[in-house]
Amino acid sequence: MSKISLHICATPWNFLNSFVFASNRPEETSYLMYVDYPEHEDNIYLEALKNMGDTSPFKKAWCFHGKYKGAWQKWRKRLKEIEQIKQLIVELKPDQVYVGSDRRIEFQCAMTEAVKHKPNVKGIYLDEGVFSYTCRKRSQTWRDRVLDTWIKRLMYPCDWKHPITIGASDWISEGWLLQPENACLFLKGKLQLNLIMPELYKHTNLSNLLRYLFPKSETILKNQYDALILLPHPSQLTSKMKQAYKQQVQAFNNVLIKAHPRNTEELDWLTTTADVLPALVPLELFLPQIQTKKVISSQSTTLLTTKLMRSDMSVSVIDPISSEFEKMLKKL
Repeated sequence: MSKISLHICATPWNFLNSFVFASNRPEETSYLMYVDYPEHEDNIYLEALKNMGDTSPFKKAWCFHGKYKGAWQKWRKRLKEIEQIKQLIVELKPDQVYVGSDRRIEFQCAMTEAVKHKPNVKGIYLDEGVFSYTCRKRSQTWRDRVLDTWIKRLMYPCDWKHPITIGASDWISEGWLLQPENACLFLKGKLQLNLIMPELYKHTNLSNLLRYLFPKSETILKNQYDALILLPHPSQLTSKMKQAYKQQVQAFNNVLIKAHPRNTEELDWLTTTADVLPALVPLELFLPQIQTKKVISSQSTTLLTTKLMRSDMSVSVIDPISSEFEKMLKKL
């Protein structure tokens, strides 16, 4: 009998890792929960999985929200969704649960229910991006270790286990990272860390997914580019910054441009006919298959994420960078 695997994701990065793991492990029966998704918005990832039909690596997928307005309404609605998650756990009885952030209340409640049915259920941590390497350390004061834990257990039906950093709660026993040798020290000291092989992201299923998320992706991902240019948040695009980006675009014959997700304007100021990736589809979904060896960007976590996933790319930073950022960039 195959293992029952539940993937809980809350970001596009989480979704990508869950997608490629499930695709590369067909011997597992995989299910997906996308949590904390904005209310009243269609989940483009679940819609793409639906369109994939039998080629989807997940037998079934569900969307849960969490970004509600008002503390009382947020608690009441989230509590209702957690009860639905618990019921699904009762039906699935997973052998293992993959997650990006074990601080998610949905994950903690899912594991609390899962151990009732299979005491040896395994919690598996998948690379969460930059925080897997910088450590997102949680305060260890009495208030945060004891009082916060007590409040969470009071408000939600879960055995809350306080993680000192993402991935280090007692629910987790195994981790998979793109660069385990550079992992946060707290993770190194606690988990059995494994390497995510780059080949996982070459699975043909990912190309199929991208076709449904962005119909033009097949053409763009076949092209060879001189550089990938990442535009910053619109609020950072001063006249000086725009000029610097224009110079970079004009320095190459063939570039691929990725606008920031918050960008809502045309890119006429670039005066170029370069290929442009859609602003709303996260860059990390395209990164494994973009054919280029150079990335140009301002100082940003997106640049760090790009270097993390694509260590083969050389980096050019447009604006002056801090010593801390430079240290992290060299580390990756």
